[in-house]
Amino acid sequence: MNRQELQKSIISSLSWLSIQVDISNKLNLTDINVHAENFYRDLLNLAFGYNFININSIDGNAAAIDLGDENERIAIQVTSTSALAKSRHTVSKFIEKELYLKYDKLIILNIAKKEKHKLKELGNENFIFKITDCVWDVGDLCAKINNLDLKNIEFINEFLNDQLHVKPKEKLARNVETILKIVELLSDENHPAIGEGFLDEPFPQEKINKRFADHAEFLKREYIELYRDYGAVLDAVEKNSDISPVKIRRVAQHLRVTSDKVLTECGGDPTTALQKMLSDFLLLIQSNGFEADTGAAYFYIIKQLIKCNVFPNKEVRDEQFIHQG
Repeated sequence: MNRQELQKSIISSLSWLSIQVDISNKLNLTDINVHAENFYRDLLNLAFGYNFININSIDGNAAAIDLGDENERIAIQVTSTSALAKSRHTVSKFIEKELYLKYDKLIILNIAKKEKHKLKELGNENFIFKITDCVWDVGDLCAKINNLDLKNIEFINEFLNDQLHVKPKEKLARNVETILKIVELLSDENHPAIGEGFLDEPFPQEKINKRFADHAEFLKREYIELYRDYGAVLDAVEKNSDISPVKIRRVAQHLRVTSDKVLTECGGDPTTALQKMLSDFLLLIQSNGFEADTGAAYFYIIKQLIKCNVFPNKEVRDEQFIHQG
């Protein structure tokens, strides 16, 4: 690969992890945050020659940080929260614990995308934290990696492929292209129906409250909130766009079959399977250059779940089998 191809591959890998963490946190599966700390420890050490260690388990005084390199005097907090309040809390704890005596620099590494803040600095006379320079996200990390020599970039790409098991881009089936097109249309901020969604259909109680009992209330809240932005748009897309009803029915069938396979791969655990479906779907959108926001994709999958096209109930699968037999 040349430099540009390697950079695209690295961006895809790190974005994939970002999506995984975001969706896992939405489903209250927070163990992935600990794995992310160790992953970034190894990545930063490989890329920039640091000697970071994960200090959460060995230094109770380091409440504000996750990684530390005492030789280079750099500390890092790995977080999936980009709010200014989180940065304030981190810097406040860093100063309170007098960690500035051990580390000259604090970096807040946001696994997702950082927010822009008008405030430029945090801290006091003991320690100044410069927000613009010291809050990093995946974009900043990719830019820093791109400045390395080609051989190092190749090593980093191999490391990412090995650790994250990111599959190479494959030619898309027409059903999948249709899904991506639907999500792209959902993301059109100029669509006249944007924000006009009004939920008037009941939830299928058998599916949500029984099969997804542990996450039923969460899924309902997410669906209702997202329906406001995307529900009316999806209705319009399905009725008035150039995507035919036949294609939409085939997409539904494709999702039923695909999700059932994912559910089997995940040992029948619907929560893990849903996380995988969402993360794979978002990665597919991003890797194929669609300008679609993650909220639209998230809504579409949850909508299909509620319609029982994703992880169909056993009774639905049996009935389909009978009709096909």
